[in-house]
Amino acid sequence: MNKLSVCYILTFIVSILAITLIVSYTGADSLENYHKVEIKEGDSLWSIADEFQKKTEISKQDFVKWVQEKNNIHSTLIKPGDLVVVPIEKTDFYHIEQIASE
Repeated sequence: MNKLSVCYILTFIVSILAITLIVSYTGADSLENYHKVEIKEGDSLWSIADEFQKKTEISKQDFVKWVQEKNNIHSTLIKPGDLVVVPIEKTDFYHIEQIASE
């Protein structure tokens, strides 16, 4: 193999590794900006949507679908004690809570 071929192969491998790291880093970190809800006895995805959907601009069906996709939930059943990420950014949630307590 000549030097040019080796250079192309190394550049390709480094590019693939860089893209993989960027995609994995942004995917894992993006949910950290959202509010988490601890599931209580009797809660369902629909009851959580009823409670929090008013703070978003999406429909209840889209809210439930988002929660299922981001939390890898394959049904509407959830267990008490589970933590579920909801489509409300932490800064928005705490701002709303602060206004409500004043």
